[in-house]
Amino acid sequence: MESFDTITTIELLLKNWKKLAIVSAIAVVFSIVISSPFIMPPDYRSTFVLYPTNIVPFSKESGAEQLFQFLSSEEIKIDLTKRFDLFKHYEIDATEEKAQSKFNKLYNSNIQIKFTRYQSIEVSVIDQSPEFAQKLGNGMIEEVNNLIRKRKKEKYTEYVELYTKQLNSKKNEIDSLENKLKFMRLNYGLLDIGTQSKIVSKKLGKKDLNESDKALLNNLKEHGGEFAILNNQFFLELENYKMLKQTYDKNITDFNGNLSYTTIVSYPDLPDKKNSPHRTVLVLMFMLSSIVLTGLVIITKDKFLRAARK
Repeated sequence: MESFDTITTIELLLKNWKKLAIVSAIAVVFSIVISSPFIMPPDYRSTFVLYPTNIVPFSKESGAEQLFQFLSSEEIKIDLTKRFDLFKHYEIDATEEKAQSKFNKLYNSNIQIKFTRYQSIEVSVIDQSPEFAQKLGNGMIEEVNNLIRKRKKEKYTEYVELYTKQLNSKKNEIDSLENKLKFMRLNYGLLDIGTQSKIVSKKLGKKDLNESDKALLNNLKEHGGEFAILNNQFFLELENYKMLKQTYDKNITDFNGNLSYTTIVSYPDLPDKKNSPHRTVLVLMFMLSSIVLTGLVIITKDKFLRAARK
């Protein structure tokens, strides 16, 4: 079979330019029709950007990575589905077979989450309604804050319970020490070891001890060391209790607080320009494809005719 060179091919296509023009015109009309809003409804993209706030880095995960996981979580999808009745909105019958798989595919294509170069999170929500896309974006910000707050409260509940037990235990130790010191004060007259020792020593040097002083001197010798140890331990435990109480109070504040865990760099916008379909691109693709296919048919047909005439 004779092979065509470039010049022969161009001459053949120019000879059949009317056919190519007609086919391309039909392709243009067809692509315009199928890309019309009646057949291919346009969709719109609402975008927002978040930074993590009040999220303590866990292990090697940064705050941004944790926020990304929360936004991508199954819990957020479930909460948004319930809140906005997404099955109904996407016109999916929840009772039909593989409804969940169909919904998951549509949800994942309509909600896109990615990191920016500045370690913030960019979320795009795509929908046929620009108002609903913006509404869903705002709802997603609220739900991710609610979810993180819920998880934090669960964790703070554990902390509060732990520190409550430690505080109670520490208070029992302090009460026990205080009772022992009180007993020694009442029964041995020990109040301030340092001051009492100086006074008794001074009187002893002057040989001016009365019966009460002698009894105190004896008590200082027998119980002074124990009293000093208990007194030091008592104040040490008071300081430990104070530190525990500060940590406990902080956890209580965090538990009862209504913190936000996102800083909104840019709020979900109300898109006024459609995301897809791109009619111009679609028309050009159809037109070029039709010209190429028609040209191939013309060239192939001409080759067969030439071969048949030989």
